[in-house]
Amino acid sequence: MERKRKIQLVARQVNFAEAEEQDDLYWASASVERRLEELFTLRKMVFGKDKSGNGKSGIAKVVNKLSLYEQGD
Repeated sequence: MERKRKIQLVARQVNFAEAEEQDDLYWASASVERRLEELFTLRKMVFGKDKSGNGKSGIAKVVNKLSLYEQGD
């Protein structure tokens, strides 16, 4: 018996040129503030410092251990 999905699965297959074109259109329509915000995020990822000169925020691995007998959220 097949269950009906609550959220329909959508997948499109595109080549790199089409994806690049869609990406360019997205960023061309974004506001200057949004583009600058993303630039700061990329800068932090690459160089490890934010605009105020603070150190890396980095990516932290978080592991939550739960007991089999405890109720989770």
